Amino acid sequence: MEAEAAFATRMVEQVQHIKHYRQEVLLVEGRVLDDDTAALEWITRHAATFPPIEAFTSH
Repeated sequence: MEAEAAFATRMVEQVQHIKHYRQEVLLVEGRVLDDDTAALEWITRHAATFPPIEAFTSH
């Protein structure tokens, strides 16, 4: 159960980062991104440095 909770928490955190990225792109670049495009761009640019799932588990 703890692994499932960590996975869910990590996904929620990523969604929040993607929403922020979408707003940032609109403000800085004037581009309007749909949800899928924003997610793909964020994943390409930031997923490699996003904390691993172990960072979302309690020890």
